[in-house]
Amino acid sequence: MKSSLPAAGRARQRDRQATEEELITAAAVAFAERGFEKATTRGIALAAGCSEGLIQRYFKGKEGLLLAVLKRQGAPNRDLFFERPLCATLAREAREMIDHGMAVFAERAETIRIVFSRVLLDRAFQADFQRISTRQEVRRSLKARLARYVDAGMIDPALDLDMATELLLGFVFQLAFMHRELHRTQPADIERMADGFAALFARGVASVPSARKGAKKHE
Repeated sequence: MKSSLPAAGRARQRDRQATEEELITAAAVAFAERGFEKATTRGIALAAGCSEGLIQRYFKGKEGLLLAVLKRQGAPNRDLFFERPLCATLAREAREMIDHGMAVFAERAETIRIVFSRVLLDRAFQADFQRISTRQEVRRSLKARLARYVDAGMIDPALDLDMATELLLGFVFQLAFMHRELHRTQPADIERMADGFAALFARGVASVPSARKGAKKHE
């Protein structure tokens, strides 16, 4: 289907998209290297090779750029991770989810620290953050993956998948951010807690033998 935009309009749209990407890339580097407070819109615009005024026009300032950086970092490989083949055991599934979550947090640690500090201090920023947050997408993807284990007869069909999803995501956050980034818990202790939780989670959600003959339908 052909675009209804004139050729000139399509070119401008492409130019804007390219400029936005360049600004987001430059901002991600600036925030990681200098922190949010010390990074300047002038420096970001200079690195992106465009006018500083475009930051205000496209993102409504530095805070908007920070949100754009966070949104773009929202797991380009998320679908691949959640759609991968099922693990042989539920403990392995939980452990892989924990490892993946910790890797994501480590990769974006600086951005996440900046965002959390802004969320706590700025209500307007908090509202914008809620609008672009990918948490619900992650939640839906994980719930759908757990449902595949129900179909495979490995998870109790009577289990509340919403609760199981929240439990697993909550522990990932607790371990990846609170323990590792905030409390600086020793790596050996983090590994011990990850293994322990994975085993507990597996026992808590596992299907009883009689239910494995035919999993019930789930919502």
